[in-house]
Amino acid sequence: MKFLPFILPLAYAIQWFPLDSKGELPQYEPYTFGQEIAFDCIQRNIDTGEHKFDQQNRIVYGPFPKCEETSKPLSFKYGVNEDFNCTISFTDELFHLFQLYLHEDVPFSCRLPLSSEVASIEKGGAYVPFTFSFRGTLTDSHIDVDHSMNVLITKPTSNDPDQNTFISAIAYASGTNTTRTVIGDKLTLNFAVRWLDSLQPRGSTKRGNGLPYDAGFYKFPIEFIPLSYQMLYFYIGLTSIVTSTLVLIITYNWISSKLRKHRYASLDAESKRD
Repeated sequence: MKFLPFILPLAYAIQWFPLDSKGELPQYEPYTFGQEIAFDCIQRNIDTGEHKFDQQNRIVYGPFPKCEETSKPLSFKYGVNEDFNCTISFTDELFHLFQLYLHEDVPFSCRLPLSSEVASIEKGGAYVPFTFSFRGTLTDSHIDVDHSMNVLITKPTSNDPDQNTFISAIAYASGTNTTRTVIGDKLTLNFAVRWLDSLQPRGSTKRGNGLPYDAGFYKFPIEFIPLSYQMLYFYIGLTSIVTSTLVLIITYNWISSKLRKHRYASLDAESKRD
């Protein structure tokens, strides 16, 4: 019992994340499979890396740089694993910002709205942080940027479409090659987007009592293969087809060998002898 005073404060210190602007459990409109996800990022001063603020002293957010391939800012499709390119143009401002990102003076901080409702964050809705961890080297004349980016987005494990939202998201460089870039150049970023929809929350509390989705630690198991339910079902189906085909071939060969061994004649041959 002497440990109880230490346990109680810890229990009361645990609260839900994320909360809305009022500090309450969030309400949200779920996403649909394949729906385009728009997100925005903190705008920074190129001299210091400090946040930009508006007249109400609120941090200014803006879209990710436009991709030449789509003529739109970078976006993702809800629940869709995909590989694609996004070619961005390095203006003077973006070049100096990337110097700060690569030197890790400031993070490339963005946010994913928990709700699919348009302008949900501006209306007070919740969001999850989404950081792009770029890496590379700096010189006096240019920067070398690792252009290969993995994107991992975790969603609630439930297949209930009402729970189509986000748990967490991160993007990080993961290549062995870099692209030399100067002001005015274009850089093609190679994105590999993977959705983690099969992580079972540990120490979980099931949805209910106002919780928007199952609570707990969406933890990687020790032996982990990043496989979505969509890919899992595909491999199960493929395995079933291959197994059925092998069984059919083996059974056919076994029956054929039995027929040859016992020299069973065809009905046509027997009818001719008669």
